[in-house]
Amino acid sequence: MKTIEMAIRLVVFGLSSLRGASQSFDFFSKWFNGGLPCHTVVQNWILRLGLYKLQQPLERRDDWVFILDHTIEFGTKKCLLVLGVTLEKFRENNCKIRHSDMTTLAIIIGEKADAKSVTQSLQHIAQSTGFPVQVILDGGSNVKRGTADFIENADCGFTIRQTYDVTHKAALLIEHQLKDDKNWKMFIELASDTKRNLVHTSIAFLAPPKTKEKSRWMNLDSYIRWADIIFAFNKKKLTETEKSKFNEKLSWLKVFKANITEWKTMLGILNALQYEVKTNGLSGKTKSNFEELISTMKINKPGLIKVKNEAIAYIENECAGLSGEVYPGCSDIIESILAKYKIFSARSPMKEVGKAVLTIPVFTSNLDYNEVKKAMETVSANDVKAWLDENIGETLFSRRKQAFRLINTKCTVNIISNNHQKAASF
Repeated sequence: MKTIEMAIRLVVFGLSSLRGASQSFDFFSKWFNGGLPCHTVVQNWILRLGLYKLQQPLERRDDWVFILDHTIEFGTKKCLLVLGVTLEKFRENNCKIRHSDMTTLAIIIGEKADAKSVTQSLQHIAQSTGFPVQVILDGGSNVKRGTADFIENADCGFTIRQTYDVTHKAALLIEHQLKDDKNWKMFIELASDTKRNLVHTSIAFLAPPKTKEKSRWMNLDSYIRWADIIFAFNKKKLTETEKSKFNEKLSWLKVFKANITEWKTMLGILNALQYEVKTNGLSGKTKSNFEELISTMKINKPGLIKVKNEAIAYIENECAGLSGEVYPGCSDIIESILAKYKIFSARSPMKEVGKAVLTIPVFTSNLDYNEVKKAMETVSANDVKAWLDENIGETLFSRRKQAFRLINTKCTVNIISNNHQKAASF
């Protein structure tokens, strides 16, 4: 059983590949008395533990907080992940949430990701857990509408709080300010050109960061750091040729110095908003704490004043009715877990919603020896196969194998004689 526990730790927490974990046991076989599992056996152990965790009865409480999000990859299947944390745990941890604090309430896979499916999923979960006191979500219209319908129809005797994640809200405020900003668009274009022009030169280490193809305003933080470095860089360390290249390719940055100062202040306002909510949660003190954090900033431009007012409006809306209570206001934890899941799904032959979803419940586990033992005793490989057949069905990869197997490819190259093969060292 210790072999199983160690194999799961190597893959899930050490981020080793399945074959890498298998090879690790081979390396240490001289000092290790356990078995030497192959990569498919290691994968099977992880999936069995994941299914065991997913099928555990959910505790019925009156302080659940639901956090939900969709993930979509190749194909038409979408995965709705619903995580839960109790207010008791959140407050005990001083507003900090770790993977091991979360419970995987549901993994729902289907072809639709509309509001109706979200509502039905939340209603189904609430039958086991009781109605949540809060639901945290990003700005996706389907999730937002589905959650609102769930709350509206909930017969629970109290108002369920629907909270907009502060990280997504900050990103939205940046988007509102920059998407139509001509200076920002020009800055991005010049930065992209500069990166291409510097990448194969001796001062490539000063090149701008890579531009995202989508949501380019999300580059703001990295570009401000880069601009600060360029402004402060000591050119005395460069050769004469490099100085000439520096002046030729990077002097345009001076034109945007005032803009960068404004963008830097805007980012500071939004970082203060995120810091307060992520560190102290949402409460009756959030607004005053935020205003104190930004009190020394020079917010004297129309755009900056607008960002500040929108940030305060967000706080007032999310903290309405709160006094001494503290609630979470961030869904970074589900983004973190989905990002880790995508590391595993990316290793699949085709990056689709497949068996890797069963690794998600393992991420929220402390990986206790007794729990691993119980999982191996109660969940079999056949149980995993039955769950995958019911919830995922035929995968794109299996269909691809069937399709390519039907093609009878014939070699059009003439057979090479033995003498020629020897000459070519085949």
